[in-house]
Amino acid sequence: MPGGQDRSYQVDIIVCAIITAFIGTVFVGLRFYTRRVIINVLGWEDWLILAAQVFTIAMCGGFIHEVFLGHGQHSWLIPPENLGPLNKAGWYTILFYELARCCAQVSITMLYIRIWNVPWVRRAAYALLAVVLIYNVLTVIMVLTACVPLAAFWDFDLLSRGAYCHHKNLWWAKTYLQVIVDFLIYLLPMPVIIRVKFQTRQKVLLFILFAMGFFICALSLVRVYILKITATSIDFHFDNVPTALWSCIETNATVVVACNMTLKPLLTKWFPNLMTPSRDSNERDRQGDPEASDTSGRVPTIGSGPCRPAVGQDRLWMFGGGSAVDEKEKTSSISVSVEN
Repeated sequence: MPGGQDRSYQVDIIVCAIITAFIGTVFVGLRFYTRRVIINVLGWEDWLILAAQVFTIAMCGGFIHEVFLGHGQHSWLIPPENLGPLNKAGWYTILFYELARCCAQVSITMLYIRIWNVPWVRRAAYALLAVVLIYNVLTVIMVLTACVPLAAFWDFDLLSRGAYCHHKNLWWAKTYLQVIVDFLIYLLPMPVIIRVKFQTRQKVLLFILFAMGFFICALSLVRVYILKITATSIDFHFDNVPTALWSCIETNATVVVACNMTLKPLLTKWFPNLMTPSRDSNERDRQGDPEASDTSGRVPTIGSGPCRPAVGQDRLWMFGGGSAVDEKEKTSSISVSVEN
């Protein structure tokens, strides 16, 4: 850590928690503006990402609470009477971390189900949603029963009276499984995006919006590495500072990435020349493709609701935000076909 062993990192934790929480909240606001004002569609996935950010803010608040109890400085400088409350704050910070990750993962998976109409992707998304729900329910139960009785998590005297706490290997298994689930979530849409028929500029931007999820996987791996090297520290409350910093970064970055996946209509409104293909390009894409729009003449748009292909349909379509705002639908869209 910069500054060596002679300084306190309490201010660092507070600054990191506030800045990352602010950035995550801004992106949630942009998402709700996009989904409510621009395309006038709000779904469960949007409210879940809002819940994820609320839990993320609570987690950041937990880290700040830990700082006021002594976290971020050498353990021998912390008053003995603060150790119990400090460990208790550490427990509910872990709980808020897991709840934030749970809501974000479920939100992203539900967004896939809403916006993709490729049959195998929808089936895979439903299967992945089941995995995400089972994993996160078990994780929350694991945190709630970290020790039996739970007070043993922060009252070490109970350990000498026969209290039970989960073995550290169970926590490591949970952590590794979380990284795997993250990777599967962000990998799912990649094959469809690669095959989509779109202008190169738009295809690259769309790919970047979804591929940013792998950045979260990288952050998770960094956090796991830090947890590994600090797990056996005798100066835990000082050496574990990077875990607090990376936890704030990771959870808020997860919310930001989840919001980025829905911001194409906003980018279309702000940068129409960048996000909207030319009229001639649209006409070329639609020639010979009578199924490019539905019976009302509209092409499905991201967030307009699940779109299931008709029986016997040869071409599949992915949603994209449009460049203009229709008076009735509050949005227009760009047709995108996937090569067979």
